[in-house]
Amino acid sequence: FWGMTNKEFKQYMSELGMTIVSSHCNINSDFETKAAQAGEIGMKYLICPHLGMQKTIDDFKKAAEKFNACGEICKKNGLRFAYHNHGYSFETLEGQLPQDVLMQNTNADLVDFEMDIYWVVTAGADPIAWLNKYPGRFKLCHVKDRKKGAELKDHDASIDLGIGSIDFKSILKTGSAKGMQYYIVE
Repeated sequence: FWGMTNKEFKQYMSELGMTIVSSHCNINSDFETKAAQAGEIGMKYLICPHLGMQKTIDDFKKAAEKFNACGEICKKNGLRFAYHNHGYSFETLEGQLPQDVLMQNTNADLVDFEMDIYWVVTAGADPIAWLNKYPGRFKLCHVKDRKKGAELKDHDASIDLGIGSIDFKSILKTGSAKGMQYYIVE
């Protein structure tokens, strides 16, 4: 909370006319405390921002179990849990896509997903296809653009929103129809 208590931070945001929707956090350190503090100030989500490429599909299944546990903790505190993807979860491992494994092994009543559209596109995947495949699971998204003509292997191709290559009009329209609720410009 930027050196403030949770309540001080909420007050500061209120003074600025802002509402705190979500926060990324380290889920491996004091998660119950973080969930209690977030719930106390009316946040909607705590989000795991990164796993990193795991060695095996079983490692992703274990991560899904952890996500379910985090979802239970969040539910007890009046908020939701979500996972923010990167490109690695759309890269085949042991013949499977880790993103499928995470989505199929998490409880939809406890775990949502924050689609980072840039990373889906950078991995060579189609955001609309994923929104259609898992309707209602992607509740949040990160909206950031990608340089026109950038090769997929170029992971550092972020550019100012609106001048890049990503078709946000179609993606966000589909997202809205498939249950997306929060659009975070990054």
